[in-house]
Amino acid sequence: MNALRFLLIFVTFIVYAHQYEETLQLVHVFLRHGSRTPELMHSYPNDIYQLEDFQPMGWGQLTNLGKQNGYQLGKLLRGQYENFLGDIYTSDIIQATSTDYDRTKMTVLLVLAGLFPPSRSQVWDDDLSWIPIPYYFEKNEEDYHLRRVTSYCPAYVEELKKVYDSVENKQLEEEYQSVFQYIENNVGKPIRNVDDVLGIFQTLYAEQHMNLTLPKWSETVYPEPMSFLAGLQCHYENHNTVLKRLFGGRMLKKAIDQMEAKIKNTMTPTGRKIYLYSGHEYNVINIMAALNVYTPHVPKYSAAVMIELHKLHETNKFAIKVLYARDLNKEPETLQIPGCETICEWKKFIELTKPHVPVNYTKECDSEIYLD
Repeated sequence: MNALRFLLIFVTFIVYAHQYEETLQLVHVFLRHGSRTPELMHSYPNDIYQLEDFQPMGWGQLTNLGKQNGYQLGKLLRGQYENFLGDIYTSDIIQATSTDYDRTKMTVLLVLAGLFPPSRSQVWDDDLSWIPIPYYFEKNEEDYHLRRVTSYCPAYVEELKKVYDSVENKQLEEEYQSVFQYIENNVGKPIRNVDDVLGIFQTLYAEQHMNLTLPKWSETVYPEPMSFLAGLQCHYENHNTVLKRLFGGRMLKKAIDQMEAKIKNTMTPTGRKIYLYSGHEYNVINIMAALNVYTPHVPKYSAAVMIELHKLHETNKFAIKVLYARDLNKEPETLQIPGCETICEWKKFIELTKPHVPVNYTKECDSEIYLD
C-alpha cells in the first residue's frame, strides 16, 4: 500500500513538473556573487587579518569557494530549467549582464559554465567541458540599473535619511547603543548605526567563508545580533513605496518591459528564454522588495531570485511565479506575492507591483518623474 502511494505521488510530481515546464515562457535571474575576500571600504583598524592574508586575490575579490559557488548556482539553474533551455547553447537564448566589479564578472562566467555545459557538438577541447558565452556590463559610472542608487539619486538619499531620522529608528539605535559601543571599542572605528554594523558584518561574514578564525570579541555579537541589525539596514533601504520605486523599481520595470515583449511576441531575438543579472546582495534584496516578497536578511553568497513568466494551459493567460534560491544546498523556495496565490495572474501582478514601478525615468534619477 505504501509502495502504491509512493508511486502515485511520484507520478503526480512528474506530471506536474512536465506541465510546469510546458507553461514556462521566460525567466529573469538576479543573483549575488560568490564568496569573496573582505572589501577595503568595510575593513577596520583592529582586524587581526590584513591585506596580506587575502592574497593572491586582494580586496573584494572572488575566492576559490566563491568560484565553486557560482558554478554550483549555474548547475542548480540547469537542473531547474533543463527542458526549458534545451541541451544546446545558442546566442539568442540568454542575455547575461553583470555589474562592473571583478567578482560579479567572474561569477557570471562561472554561472554560465554551470548553466550551459557543452553539448556533444559544441565540445572543442576534450579536456575542457566549457564553452565561451558572452556577457555584458555597463561601466560603473554609466550603470543606472544595477549600480547602488545612492551614488546618483539625491531623491533616494533624501528619502532614506527620513527613515534614519524616524522615531522608530532612533528608538532602535538607543536600544542597541551598548552593542554599537561594544563593536566600536573592538574594531577601532565609529559604529553609530545599522549601516555601520552591516559593513563590519560583511567583513566577518567574508572572513568566516575563508575559513579564518574570527576574533574572540565577535563571539558575543556575531552572527547575532549583528545579522539582525545588518538585515534591518537592508530593510531600511527599501522601507517604503518611494524607496522601493527609486531602487529596485527601475530594474523591475526593465524586467516587466521584457516580459511584455514576450507576451506580445515583439521580443528580439524571438528565441530569448532567460535574462541573467550578476550583482550584489542589494540587487537580490531590491528586486524582492519591489515584488513585496522581501523579509529582512542579508542574502548569502550566490543567492538568486528567479521571476518566471508562464502561460497557463487552462486559462490561456499569463502569470508570474517567484522563486528564491536562498541556499545552494536546498531546492529553491516559492515566494508568494501578497495578494496573490502561489502563481500570480499577469494583470494582478501588474496591479500589485505598479506602486513600485516608475512609468518613465531618466538616467540621473529625476525625482519628479519617479515620485509622480
